[in-house]
Order: sequence, then structure tokens, then C-alpha cells
Amino acid sequence: MESAQIITDGQDPEYGAVVDIVTPTQNPSILIVCEHASHHIPAHLDNLGLTQAARLSHAAWDPGALAVAQAMVAQMPALLIHSCVSRLVYDCNRPPEAQSAIPEKSEIYDIPGNTQLSPAQRQERIERVYRPFEAALRAQIDMHRATR
Repeated sequence: MESAQIITDGQDPEYGAVVDIVTPTQNPSILIVCEHASHHIPAHLDNLGLTQAARLSHAAWDPGALAVAQAMVAQMPALLIHSCVSRLVYDCNRPPEAQSAIPEKSEIYDIPGNTQLSPAQRQERIERVYRPFEAALRAQIDMHRATR
């Protein structure tokens, strides 16, 4: 398998890689998407004010989801697109207009770093996390539709 990381703006020093594309050696006919693959919170967001326990909990990601998705790619002609940041930074399976895309509370945890975000702060996360993820997903769908 090859892995190609897509980084916003080429070399984003704050967010780093926000989406990863894992391609098999054969021609993929299946697309697997794993939005909750990581608990990574970029350093400049100061852990969103969360404890380590909260950052490693199910509230921040789906532990094991990436490993399952990778195992599936290894067993079938599939391509995997997965997020490289926590769903608490931006939940990539939510559209920008959804308040839950940047949750102020998840499960039992209040998310201090997500409360009282300005429209500009919210837009920054949309542009630097969601839009690259969406673009990568759209590009793969479009490319594989064109080959069918």
C-alpha cells in the first residue's frame, strides 16, 4: 500500500496533515472513509483545554477504526481516505453549517477550546480541516467514476 498525505496549503505548520489517502497496489473499486481515525489535536489549539484522558477517549476519536479500515484495504481492492485530526477539532462527517461539526460538548466532556469560537475561528477550521478532507474525497470519487 502507498500512503499520500495531503497537507493544507502545501506545508501547514499548525495543522500538519489533515487527511491521508491509502491506496492499494491493485485498481481499487471500493472507497473506505474513516473520519474518526485520529485523536491528534494540533499544538496551537492547546489540547482544546482537555485532559489527556478526554483526548484519548472515544469522544475524541474511534479507537481501532483506522486499524479496521487498514485491514479491510489489505484484504480487498479498496482505497482508504482517513482524517488525521480529532473529530473534536472538526468532525469531517458533518457539513460546515452543522453546529456539531465543532462540538462544544462530546459525550461527557465539555470542550473548552470549542466554546465561544468567533466566526473567523470556525471558518479557519472549516478551511484548514474540512475543505481539504472534502476535496480529497471528492477528487477520489470523481477520478474513479471517470474510470468506470
